[in-house]
Amino acid sequence: MSIFRAVATRPWRRPTLAAIAALLVVITSSFHISPVYAADPCAAPVNAIACENTKTGVDPAVWDNIWGAGDPSIQGFTTDISVNVGQTVNFKVRSEGTYRIDIYRLGYYGGSGARLYKSIENLPTNLQGACVTDPTTEIYDCGQWTVTASWAVPSDTVSGVFTARLTRDGDQGASQIPFVVRNDASTSKLYFKTSDATWQAYNTFGGSNFYWGGPMGRALKVSYNRPWETRNVGSGRDFVFSNEFPMIKFLERNGYDVSYTTDVDADRRGQLIRNHQTFLSVGHDEYWSGPQRAHVEAARDAGVNLAFFSGNEVYWKTRWESSVDGTNSPYRTLVCYKETWAGAKIDPSAEWTGTWRDPQFSPPSNGNKPENALTGTAYMSNNTDLAMKVPAAQGNNRFWRNTDAYGQSNPNGVVTLAPHTVGYESDEDLDNGFRPAGLIRLSTTTGPSPEYLQDFGLQVAPGTTTHHMTLYKAPSGALVFGAGTIQWAWGLDQSHDSEDTEQNAPADRNIQQATVNLLADMGAPPTTLMTGLVASPASGDVVAPDTTITSPAAGTKEVNGTTVTVTGTAVDSGGGQVAAVEVSEDGGDTWHPADGTSTWTYSTYSHGAAAQVLKARAVDDSGNIETSPASLTLDLTGTSTLFGKRVPEVAAADDGSAVTLGVRFTPQTAGNITGVRFYKGPGNTGTHRGAIWSSTGEQLRGGTFTDESASGWQTLKFSSPLQVTANTTYTASYYAPNGRYAADERFFSSLPWTRYPLVAPRGTSTTGNGVFRTGNGFPVENSRTSANYYVDVLFVDGDTAPPSVLVTTPEDTERGLDLDANLSALFSKPLNGSTAAVTLTGPGNTTVAGTTSYDGGTRTVTFNPTANLTAGVAYTATVTAQDTQGRPMSEPYSWTFTTTAYDDVKTLMPLNALPQNASSGDGSEVNLGVKFSPAVDGEVIGVRYYQGPGNTGAHIGTLYKANGEELAKATFGAGTGSGWQKVFFAEPVPVTAGQTYVASYWASNGNYSYNPGFFNEAYTTSDRYLTAPAGANGLYKYGADDFPTADWNSTNYWVDPLFVTDEPAPPLPTQPDPPAGASTLLGSTTPVVPAFNDGSAIEVGARFSSSVAGTVRGLRFYKGEGNGGAHTGTLWSAGGTELAQGTFQHETATGWQTLIFDEPVPITANTSYVASYHTTQGHYAADLGGFTSAVSNGPLTVEAQGGRYAYGPSSFPEGASNHNFWADVYFFPAS
Repeated sequence: MSIFRAVATRPWRRPTLAAIAALLVVITSSFHISPVYAADPCAAPVNAIACENTKTGVDPAVWDNIWGAGDPSIQGFTTDISVNVGQTVNFKVRSEGTYRIDIYRLGYYGGSGARLYKSIENLPTNLQGACVTDPTTEIYDCGQWTVTASWAVPSDTVSGVFTARLTRDGDQGASQIPFVVRNDASTSKLYFKTSDATWQAYNTFGGSNFYWGGPMGRALKVSYNRPWETRNVGSGRDFVFSNEFPMIKFLERNGYDVSYTTDVDADRRGQLIRNHQTFLSVGHDEYWSGPQRAHVEAARDAGVNLAFFSGNEVYWKTRWESSVDGTNSPYRTLVCYKETWAGAKIDPSAEWTGTWRDPQFSPPSNGNKPENALTGTAYMSNNTDLAMKVPAAQGNNRFWRNTDAYGQSNPNGVVTLAPHTVGYESDEDLDNGFRPAGLIRLSTTTGPSPEYLQDFGLQVAPGTTTHHMTLYKAPSGALVFGAGTIQWAWGLDQSHDSEDTEQNAPADRNIQQATVNLLADMGAPPTTLMTGLVASPASGDVVAPDTTITSPAAGTKEVNGTTVTVTGTAVDSGGGQVAAVEVSEDGGDTWHPADGTSTWTYSTYSHGAAAQVLKARAVDDSGNIETSPASLTLDLTGTSTLFGKRVPEVAAADDGSAVTLGVRFTPQTAGNITGVRFYKGPGNTGTHRGAIWSSTGEQLRGGTFTDESASGWQTLKFSSPLQVTANTTYTASYYAPNGRYAADERFFSSLPWTRYPLVAPRGTSTTGNGVFRTGNGFPVENSRTSANYYVDVLFVDGDTAPPSVLVTTPEDTERGLDLDANLSALFSKPLNGSTAAVTLTGPGNTTVAGTTSYDGGTRTVTFNPTANLTAGVAYTATVTAQDTQGRPMSEPYSWTFTTTAYDDVKTLMPLNALPQNASSGDGSEVNLGVKFSPAVDGEVIGVRYYQGPGNTGAHIGTLYKANGEELAKATFGAGTGSGWQKVFFAEPVPVTAGQTYVASYWASNGNYSYNPGFFNEAYTTSDRYLTAPAGANGLYKYGADDFPTADWNSTNYWVDPLFVTDEPAPPLPTQPDPPAGASTLLGSTTPVVPAFNDGSAIEVGARFSSSVAGTVRGLRFYKGEGNGGAHTGTLWSAGGTELAQGTFQHETATGWQTLIFDEPVPITANTSYVASYHTTQGHYAADLGGFTSAVSNGPLTVEAQGGRYAYGPSSFPEGASNHNFWADVYFFPAS
């Protein structure tokens, strides 16, 4: 058993076999030899077993009137678990008084169960010495005891299981010692192996066994050098008298040709198994060594049949050591560190000694060999107590011929067999990747399991078990039967240890007959068949059945990853029954059981590179497997994934931590990863980010999931596919900020997960699968349980599959395409460029003229329309091509799009403007925005942004009011990967002239474009439709998609509204008219040099005075070519005090420019002032020597040397010059 903790060592008052014998009077009195076999079994040729069982047995009240393990003051053991005929059995006995040994052979013997073979009397008291112990392993080895008696086994002894009864003289205190007499020269048809390793595993003599014990809690090694207390444990259910004994009685009652061996001998002389036709494993056969299993597998592969009349069989992997008593006797120490329970490799040897199925530390250990690969079934349920059931369809198998289960009139009927026949530990038929080919099911029993196995041998929980008995025919022709239950033999004979007499129900004739049927097919007929049973001939059926796939039809198209249900029929023409149908999803590499037989069904998830080959084969009730399976090829569309539409068993783990989950995967062909996906369960909220990594942790692609649903599979498509190399391992991951991720434990533990053309390697102790890390980043920690976190990739095969389209520009169903745009399609693999063709059709299926080209470096086909497309029209593009091997696309690829309905879209930035800095190098997720105002009423139809290097992943565009109220939102498509990208809102958003709005976009991976200081001055488009205010403009906010509120350095982040309007352009503003009647310094003259060859920033002006008091209303300056940029004008006192200042607005390209002050500035008569203006670009007007002498005009005079200048930013021009810089004032005398 696997998880047994509950029973403390105690005497057990079981029903003795003597008491049970009283219940068998009717059965034994009716026993007679079948007339078919009426010849004397002791006459030549002698049937040794049948002859042996004609001899007189001994009443169980004599040989087995012992409670539990017997009297603790008289105990012993043999120095070997078995001896060959002609050898000597040595006994080591401790007795507090003189005693005798009576040696009995177990058999039928008219129902008594044993025959006395030898008595050894008058043996002296022997208290024996101490036993050897080791606290590190809790072994208890009494090998230093002396031999107190021996029996020289006669060479003509019939091989069997023997028990030596020790009886003390006087008080008759007694106990028993089991052992086996072998016949190594035997070629008997049946070779019965006892479960002696399991007997010792439960043996508590000395205090410890493999389940409980001293300070360590259990022994790591148990010794065969000690007396037997196993019959004290669990009502003796793990000892010879519970399960082996009724099988022995049945086989010998019916005269089967059988000899006996042990677990020890199956290891040390396992080659002898091949001298027999059928090997029998009986009862609780839990502990097997590596060589033992290898010998049994070799025998099967050499044609020896295997009958596992056992449950929980081949469960713990063991090894043998010599005794620790100082004699170093081989095969006396059974070692099992139960490393599965330890969760670590603790056995100091290289050998694995955990459960056979446990893969956690293999390699480098040698576990990960589930038992069902050999036996057909695998342990799953502890303390099961069910009556076996046989549905009508399974009852038609030849296994059940001549029973109540065979040929049931009701096709939905079920026959129930004897109680307790599924228990106390039972197996299941697991489709775990190790299931033998052609396995058929002989029964189906479903019921409660108090302790249902949850992992590889440690954790159990209440559950439901479905038990099947199974049979398969190995390639050698050997039949392998698996009862999958410890207590099958309880249905063969009523005599067996049990908890109470209720469990000693009469034998079940159906079970007896089925056993006869099975052994007949294994070439072992009975020779003294009991009354009421029918002799069965061996199967002569060698013709396999045939199967047909009826649905889906050949050539059916399926989307990769979707559920596919395959149905069919099967017929058998060899005289048998169709007993099973198996289906392969991968062209015959692996097989799985279908539901049904003559009509059957099987559901799976499609997978493959453009095609999937499904196969089906039938198996008949003799184990013949169809050799030419039916085949069906599905045509697949869509990307390949690891998990398709599968859903996890655990959709949301109980872990709310921020964590990155991942899966390692290996493409089997070169191809392209187009995205990442993950399964979302309850509580897995927040912003999720996906990525593809190299094996060394370099992020190759990444992005943020958008438009997620509440649950189910979520998909992130990369803006540009990632080319990957065949047979190279990558990691796909996603970040779950609030945890609650899907997690199916042990998914990758035993085998790689193969879904061509992708493989997820199995997890090992050195290189796991199911990977994670705390926080966001490359997941490098291996899941301890090789959990599947349901992270997946979208893969397009670039090798064996036909070429396919990965990305189109524009995207399918995209709206708002520019009228002068080209179309393109990126392919999964290189093309023969001459075969690439694009057809573009518009309304009425009219063809649009254009040219097609192919770029082999980027695998891109481009279509360039001859003329601009029509506004607001839906178009359909279709592309066809062949790869370089001449393979055409599976079908032409078509996509639709609609051109912009607007032939005049306004933007802040010129259409093809480029940023000063294309990428910030800041990879944080961030929102970028711009404030803007329309000059007229209109609509914002979308947003655009400039995409530079690294600005990958998801992008969302949003329009807000100035107060943060969201007006519209849309997610950008894959786009072109660089340059301006745009998205259109579902509906245009009306905007009002003069109101301020914010256009923004969210960049999941940052790396935005920027120009610092761009909005130091207000920005107005050349057509005057849009204005961006100066100052606190250029907005941002780090984190998830949200309204940006912060600003820095008036930076332009290159996000732009798409604005349309029917309103005419705002009138071009003009500068103020010169004030009528004003006096000026220079009158109507114009400069000789309107643009001096000096591009420096400079303040230039003139020092002047008025002969009368008055006011200066404004300034003017003469503008020549090259004198661009903003200009400010200032009126100063002669000492440099600023009296008035303003900015020239709406300048003309050249000529006089006018500035009117907000308020007139009074000046005093005959007092000097300075009028100046500042230019950032130089090229000011300058008549050299123009003020060599004073110049007067009306009341105003510029004094000699009155030119003034100052280089640099705007400031009082102190430098004197005789040049006229053509700065002037508008003066009005006081009235």
